[in-house]
Amino acid sequence: MTHTTPPSPEEIAREWHARARRAGLARVMRAQQPPELGEAVTEETRRTLARLLKRAGQELPEGIGTVLEIGCGIGRLTPTLAAAARRVAALDMTPGMLESARTACADLDHVSLHLLRAQDLTLEDVDRLVGRPADVTVCVWVLMHLLDDAELAALFRTVSLATRHLLLIEYERAAVPVGRFSRLRPLSHFLDLLPGSRVLERHELDYGGDRSFAALVDTGLSGGAR
Repeated sequence: MTHTTPPSPEEIAREWHARARRAGLARVMRAQQPPELGEAVTEETRRTLARLLKRAGQELPEGIGTVLEIGCGIGRLTPTLAAAARRVAALDMTPGMLESARTACADLDHVSLHLLRAQDLTLEDVDRLVGRPADVTVCVWVLMHLLDDAELAALFRTVSLATRHLLLIEYERAAVPVGRFSRLRPLSHFLDLLPGSRVLERHELDYGGDRSFAALVDTGLSGGAR
């Protein structure tokens, strides 16, 4: 669905503040999905993440040391990342989401949580949070909410210089059209923003008629610099 008037940054912030006040998984998943589907999706997504993180670890001589999670939401997936890495820095733009994530990660001493928008991420932030280069950067149904192509391109310039692997899950097709706070893009769109990258592993995920891809991408970064 095409929306002629994109929401302003203020509208986007209000939308996510409102979502943070919802109950359960409705805070981070499509509101029209029944709760049991949301729980099944979450469990399957955790398994998919664990599989792709295992593959990423096999690509690295010393396994996964650092993970940067962009858009952690309520932290429903962060413990899965923490189980595969020695250090995780998780970011979100909404204070209410981060409060829930702190509860979800309360027993994980090697996880840190930070209030930061994806489009504001800089190389200095990565240096400060996990040290550059990060072994894996993870975005799960986050970039669909980054509507501006210029902001997305800027984020990927940072990612290309700051991380060895990108683990990306995004919608390609939605059974129910998405609203004005979301924009669907194929994997090829993201790969175009990472020249020299290659897909190490890809899976198709079909949840209630919504189709997503899950991909582990080698960004081409070696030795911490291009």
